[in-house]
Amino acid sequence: MNVDKLNNIGNINVLVFGDYMVDKYIDGSVNRISPEAPVPVVSVSNKITKLGGAGNVINNIVSLGAKVRVLGCVGDDIDGKFIIDCFSNNNVDATYMKKYRELNTIVKTRIVSKNQQFLRLDEEVIENLPKDYYEFMNNNLDNIFNNINSLVISDYGKGAVSYDIAQLLIKTAKSKNIPVVIDPKGSDYSKYSGATLCTPNVKELSVVTGKNVKTEDEVLEAGKELCKKINLDYLVLTRSEKGISLFKNGEDKKEDFPALKKDVIDVTGAGDTVVATISVLLPLNFSMQDICKISNISASIVVSKFGASTVSLNELFSNIYNTGKYKLIDLRTAKYIAEELRSKNKKIVFTNGCFDLFHVGHLYSFEKAREFGDILIVAVNTDKSVKRNKGDLRPIINENDRVKIISELECVDYVILMDDDNPVNIIKEIKPDVSIKGIDWKDKDVIEKPVIESYGGRLEFIELEKDKSTTNIIQKILKVYK
Repeated sequence: MNVDKLNNIGNINVLVFGDYMVDKYIDGSVNRISPEAPVPVVSVSNKITKLGGAGNVINNIVSLGAKVRVLGCVGDDIDGKFIIDCFSNNNVDATYMKKYRELNTIVKTRIVSKNQQFLRLDEEVIENLPKDYYEFMNNNLDNIFNNINSLVISDYGKGAVSYDIAQLLIKTAKSKNIPVVIDPKGSDYSKYSGATLCTPNVKELSVVTGKNVKTEDEVLEAGKELCKKINLDYLVLTRSEKGISLFKNGEDKKEDFPALKKDVIDVTGAGDTVVATISVLLPLNFSMQDICKISNISASIVVSKFGASTVSLNELFSNIYNTGKYKLIDLRTAKYIAEELRSKNKKIVFTNGCFDLFHVGHLYSFEKAREFGDILIVAVNTDKSVKRNKGDLRPIINENDRVKIISELECVDYVILMDDDNPVNIIKEIKPDVSIKGIDWKDKDVIEKPVIESYGGRLEFIELEKDKSTTNIIQKILKVYK
């Protein structure tokens, strides 16, 4: 998996259409039962208002760093104004959103105490969008789809996603080779026909196929049937603790991607996060297998938070690389990870070197460096920079092998290839709390010292293992085999 492609998310533009609503949370403490009726009394301490429905998909896309253009309607009321204002505050292109007096903006209010819901109040009227809006979209399709990389249709069953509108958008997108991601609702999926992929959960799969989907064989048969019936390229089935199952149209199998084990606080909005993640990864040409793996990671992050939450690109990078499979990172990725680590009050330690002919002295220095903080980032000189520093005969071990050896060490968290002659540029970007040098540098001019001290970091010198060096090893080899 080329994870570094995630750095290009900022170039992606996603078009989102669906049901928009407002989520309100009234939070407080419960210490007594009402004398008026046998119900708890909530002493209100906080009120929060958020985007709901398709708005939560948009929040996730924006949080990941992509751009969004929105389609849809809200009521010409105070809650509709809140939705439009939220878009404006998040630099979401709402040029093609409209407000109508005849519509009522949907509001869901949750009464909460200690992260537990007591009651939900729904203010909604399920109704189709005005015919005027369909005509408006139909007359502006080229402008609406201009510079768009993927389309999301987020259906909450509130009337926005009719057959005519869904098919208008799907056919237009496909004619422009734009992938279409469907977050479905209801029992009639014919309106999604021709989309690139659809993301039902197991309960929704049971409803739409009319089958009792429990066993793996039943999941396979139902998934294959739905994929073929509405002419999808793929079906991405979300399965809670079982993760994701991927179906490809025309194949007699499914691929399963287990969920990551994390403490689950609230599953609200996890499906929206998966949809958002898929919508930004498809245009980056990730394989569907890698998309499912990364979507699982995104979902694992949001279920560890309360309410309809989002995942940031920093969090996504940090959690992908935290699996230990991707220790080698580029500088831009390192910056994302460092920012996320700092937000969690983790102390970052940095060191650098050639590490040619890896030996016990190198291992000792890494172990000592790690003692200064929580995370150790090691910059390894590229072959070119080693040659500049040590001559054309070095390194003995090429950069790929040196990185692989160092990445296998438990005490090393991340590895960066360094093509510069010194680590100044890397330190400027990741701003480690502590930078480590060998004691042999203590009386020398350390070029990165002013940079480290400029942001409050510090330089530390560690003792080295005596007589343990690459030069000594080379000399010994030459003596033995002369």
